Amino acid sequence: MLLVKNFNSTKFSLRSFYMNQVVFGFILGFILVLPGMSGGTVLLIFGIYEKIVKDLSKFNFKPHIPLLLGAIGGIFISGKVFTMFFSAHRDATVALLLGCLLASIKSILNNCPKINRNSFLILLCGFFLGLLTVQENLGIGTNYNDISYVILFLGGALASAAMIIPGVPGSSVLILLDIYDSILFYISELRVLRLLCFGIGGALGIIFLVKFLAKIYDDHRSTVSYLFSGIVLGSSRSLFPHEISIPITMLFLIGFSIVWVWSDSV
Repeated sequence: MLLVKNFNSTKFSLRSFYMNQVVFGFILGFILVLPGMSGGTVLLIFGIYEKIVKDLSKFNFKPHIPLLLGAIGGIFISGKVFTMFFSAHRDATVALLLGCLLASIKSILNNCPKINRNSFLILLCGFFLGLLTVQENLGIGTNYNDISYVILFLGGALASAAMIIPGVPGSSVLILLDIYDSILFYISELRVLRLLCFGIGGALGIIFLVKFLAKIYDDHRSTVSYLFSGIVLGSSRSLFPHEISIPITMLFLIGFSIVWVWSDSV
C-alpha cells in the first residue's frame, strides 16, 4: 500500500512538473515575440535558467521538451495576436513595441561600468550599425516570399542564441535583420516551410552558438552590452509611428514602463 501511495505521489509530481514546464514555455513563447523582452530574463524569473543552460551545453534536451512545446504554442498565439493588431492598428502597436525595445537597454546594461569615452564610441558604432541595417519601417504586408531561406535560418540561429543571454532580447536581432515583421506574417499565415527553416536555425543556434556567445558575453560583457545597446537604439527606427498623438504616446509609455519594471528582475 505504501509503495502504491509513493508511486502515485511520484506520478503526480511528474505530471505537475511537466504541466509547469508547459505553462512556463507558453509564457516564454508569448513574451519572446515582444521586442525588448529577453528570454533569458524569463528563465531567470522562473528559476530554471542555470539548469537549462547546463543541460543545453550537455545536449540533454529531454527534460525540456514540455517547455519547448509550450513555447511553440505561446509564439504562435502571440504572433497571431500581434499580426492582427499590426494589420488593424499599426501605429498603436509599434508605439507599444518601441517603448518595450528602448526600455530593454536598461537590462542590457545592467551591472555594466558607467559609460566612458571608449564605451560611448562602442555604443555609437552599434547605433550606426543598427541605423544602416534597418531599411524600412516595420509593418505587416501581404508578401514576404522574397526573404531567403538562408536569412531565415541565420535569423533563427542568432535570435535563439542571443535570447538565452539574460537582458538581451532575441527579437531585436530579427528587427536588425529586417525580418521581424516577416516572421510574424509567416506565423499568421502558417507558412510551414519557412517557419521550419527558421525553427531549425533556432534549434541549431541554441545547441551550437549559445555556449560560444555566453563565453564571449562573460569575457567581454561591457563591450558586448554597449554595442548591442547601440544596435537596439539604431534599429528602433523601424518602430517609429507614422503619426504622434496622445493615445500613441500613452502606449509608448506603457510598453516602456512594463519592460523597465521587468528589467529589475534580471
